[in-house]
Amino acid sequence: MEIKLVALTKKYPGDVKKGIKDTVAVDNLSIDIKDGELLGLLGPSGCGKSTTLYMIAGLKDPTSGEIYFDDEDVTDLEAEKRGIGLVFQNYALYPHMTVYKNIAFPLTNLRVSAPKKAYKALSYKLILDVISDRERLKKATLKSEIDGKITKDNAALYIAYEYSISKYLAKKIFSLGLHDDNNKDKVDEYKTYFEKKLQEEKEKINSKQKKIDDNFVYLDENNNPLIVKRKLTKDEIDRLILDVARLVQIDEYLDRKPAELSGGQQQRVAIARALVKKPRVLLLDEPLSNLDARLRIKTREEIKRIQRETNITTIFVTHDQEEAMSICDDIVVMKDGKMMQFGAPQDVYKNPSDLFVAKFLGNPPINVFKGYIKDDAVFIGDEKIMHLDHKENYRDCYVGIRPEAFIFEHDKEYHLTLNIDSIQSTGKDTSLICSHPQFVGDQLKVVIDSDSNPVLGKKDFALKYSKVYLFDMKDEKRIEL
Repeated sequence: MEIKLVALTKKYPGDVKKGIKDTVAVDNLSIDIKDGELLGLLGPSGCGKSTTLYMIAGLKDPTSGEIYFDDEDVTDLEAEKRGIGLVFQNYALYPHMTVYKNIAFPLTNLRVSAPKKAYKALSYKLILDVISDRERLKKATLKSEIDGKITKDNAALYIAYEYSISKYLAKKIFSLGLHDDNNKDKVDEYKTYFEKKLQEEKEKINSKQKKIDDNFVYLDENNNPLIVKRKLTKDEIDRLILDVARLVQIDEYLDRKPAELSGGQQQRVAIARALVKKPRVLLLDEPLSNLDARLRIKTREEIKRIQRETNITTIFVTHDQEEAMSICDDIVVMKDGKMMQFGAPQDVYKNPSDLFVAKFLGNPPINVFKGYIKDDAVFIGDEKIMHLDHKENYRDCYVGIRPEAFIFEHDKEYHLTLNIDSIQSTGKDTSLICSHPQFVGDQLKVVIDSDSNPVLGKKDFALKYSKVYLFDMKDEKRIEL
């Protein structure tokens, strides 16, 4: 599903008497989000990214602007009618409920417009389909064996997954005992029994002058599926839970309580609960912030896998640029409620539109110096660092140099002299903590190959021009040369 935000604005009124000005959390934001993409809303705390997410979800009302899901204007539509799945950073799981019940919770009172089915007749047909191939049933059951024992609950789960049926129906099938070779002669007996029961159900339906199709869906007077507003059946809920639990790889934890799970497993339960309603869009609000560094990497890969497998349009809010860069198809970098830049992560990184974006993306962050353009060169202090293909009038500028842009060799004409204050080896790379009188920021860091042999003191560096950016001193916009 495509999502379109048109001049979306959220303003919180101030108090004139107390001298408090209005706060504009989101300012005239317009974004087109493609069907099936994973979009990252990225920016520092207070930039408006979560407020934007909550307006899309319907949990906050915009002051002005519109929100479209495909061609439908949902700006004033209640949250529960938008078809969204929302995952918060604190998971919001019910501690007294099992994983199964946590996932089931959004479905318990859900009313859907769906075909009316002859469920008893359908269950008999499903049982007949399963027991007709005893060897397949036997193999599925034996897969559930643990320490030489087969339990009903575990076997039912394996049978349910094998045949895409509910575990309740799977338990009935297991109870027939047909996986046991001692009962293999009973297959025909059970088939005769369930064929009779199926026929009786069909006759009962016919006696009420009602019709069903081959899929056991009731038909109206025009022989079209009869659509009714109803709750989901226990079997339908179970099937949805098993499918989504398997998708997020928590199917073996369904009987556990949240406290018995790791942080990453709890996060996957929260994602499963959001997905189980088959939402039109999945919204993730800082979903990894409570996880340790290693688990964050693993879980963000899982989110990417799940999003790819479901092909659901997903919006991912984060302040962590590494997270956004690693899994998002497109990112929106925000500041003070405004969109600063939109595009594919690598494109935004390689071609920042302004100094804010350049500083926000990159780890270690970009190094910023006070410099100037004169004639056909860029200067920092009295050193020429970069040649220009044409002459320019004198102008002051900020010079942004990525840490990986420094070349550990001397260029007589174009170079930058830094003082190396300390050396840190990280394995494949070596980080140099440096200083320079024109540097603007907290720490000047240079990343070079570990084969280099730096020493403390002054060092001339050549530069990779593709990783050097110039920004206007007044408005901090990128200077295109």
